[in-house]
Amino acid sequence: MYNKNIFKSQSSKQLMQKISTNLKKDYETLVKLGISNIKSNNFSEAIKDLKKAINIDNKAPLAHINLANLHIINKNLDLSQEILFEYIQKFGFNEKVANHLGKICFKYKKFINLEKLITLSKLNTNKVEKEKYFIFFLKGRRHEILDETTKAIIAYKKSIDCNKRYEQTYNYLLNLLEKTNDFLTLKKYIDIGIKNTKEENNIHNFLFYKSLLLNRLNKFEESEKIINNEKLENHFYHNNFFYLKLLDIRAKNNEKLKNFKIAFNNIEKRNKLLQSLDENKIYNKEVIYETIKKYKNFYKFENFNKTSSINQKKNRQIVFLVGFPRSGTTLLDTILRTHSKISVLEEKPYLLESRHEFFKKNDNKLDSLLNISPNQINNIRESYFHKINIKEYSLDSTIIDKLPLSMIELGFIKTIFPESKIILALRHPCDVVISCYFSYFKINEAMINFLDWNDTINFYNKTFDLFEFYETELKINYYKIKYEEIVFDFKNQVEKILNFLDLKYEKSLENYYNTAKKREKISTPSYSQVVQPLYTSSIDRWKNYKQIINPEDKLKKWISKFNY
Repeated sequence: MYNKNIFKSQSSKQLMQKISTNLKKDYETLVKLGISNIKSNNFSEAIKDLKKAINIDNKAPLAHINLANLHIINKNLDLSQEILFEYIQKFGFNEKVANHLGKICFKYKKFINLEKLITLSKLNTNKVEKEKYFIFFLKGRRHEILDETTKAIIAYKKSIDCNKRYEQTYNYLLNLLEKTNDFLTLKKYIDIGIKNTKEENNIHNFLFYKSLLLNRLNKFEESEKIINNEKLENHFYHNNFFYLKLLDIRAKNNEKLKNFKIAFNNIEKRNKLLQSLDENKIYNKEVIYETIKKYKNFYKFENFNKTSSINQKKNRQIVFLVGFPRSGTTLLDTILRTHSKISVLEEKPYLLESRHEFFKKNDNKLDSLLNISPNQINNIRESYFHKINIKEYSLDSTIIDKLPLSMIELGFIKTIFPESKIILALRHPCDVVISCYFSYFKINEAMINFLDWNDTINFYNKTFDLFEFYETELKINYYKIKYEEIVFDFKNQVEKILNFLDLKYEKSLENYYNTAKKREKISTPSYSQVVQPLYTSSIDRWKNYKQIINPEDKLKKWISKFNY
């Protein structure tokens, strides 16, 4: 005899399995049909297919993800994100849904929603959750965008704890660790990456960072050996991110090894490649020259005198630290910020933003300054003070705004802040142009000029022509300081700057490089130099390249003017 109940139970179970299998097939069929209709631009049918699939199994993520994609195609970004948020809120964290939502938020700069996703993901820093590695990665990217370097590094490390094989996290983490001069941690994560990488191609990324680390540790021969033995140039030839940086490392290695021709050739190759990139072709080198020309026509004494005579509210001591790029402004910034009574702003265009706001309201006409009222001037000042968060600084603090090419804007500065003091950083003109040509700047309308040797010299000449014009017409209250004098006569020269600022010398200034080491990140090409004590190797650097390319004749005027 057999038990009928057991037979019935088994039949029911088999039937349910069959139904479940059929439903799964139906779900997959509908999703495929929906994707096919999306490709054929039959969007209304695609929506029906995907919604039917969700009705069959609303917990399976694929239909939700494709429906979200469809809404993006239909330019309904909010609905796209809403679908994925509703899924997570209803069913909890799902790696595929969360990752896809994160990509959408990041790509379309929906950072408030990204923060919401990070909160919903319940990232626990004390627990390794493998499926959350990508959300930690996005968290790191968000912190990096906000210049929250320490938080970014922590998030990237956690991402690697969750998934030691995700290459992208390593790229961002290793890049940040080098920028923050944290060589011990950099070496640690290079080793972790090499140990855990499974794909042969990925090993080259870590070898690149190894060569970069050796360069930073002054092991130039070893760095070159890795690059040559591993044929890194050939490997990265079609990867602009790594190839450009690799050319930069090779230039630095070979300069230190006194292979100056090879060093120069690598920079020339790097700059030509930068010029050819589509994202850089949008910048026009003539824009900055047109601006300089307009300023020379406008900021004449008779025009400036109309605005400078306006009575303005007296505010805290604001000092503008200016100079041509690579003239030692970052060194001065680091020295001065070590002083207990000085606050140096991060290198951001605070004044330029306030300037743009004013001109935008006045049809972008420079001569609108001729009719500027005391109230308008004070509004610009207040806008500037708001941007720099002036309330965060003590009342007795001297605030220094360091943005080198603000020297072009001295006319506007003296209109809005006529009582401000100016520090002009100088360095041998030939060393400056060589250094600008060799440096790896973020490209904009000004920096595009540094990708061509003749443009670099021309830009220097035009900028100082304008400064000389300002000297004559505006009677600028400025103090000039030479990089070379700081290197050879530190205490005496720094005392003179401080006298200009009505401040006293402090012994702590002599250990300025410790201040640099404590900073989260220094966002200038000098980040690797200001963490070191003073050195002389960059003085007369240009002479190493005199036989290759000589800027001396084209810069004679300034060499003479500045007594070099």
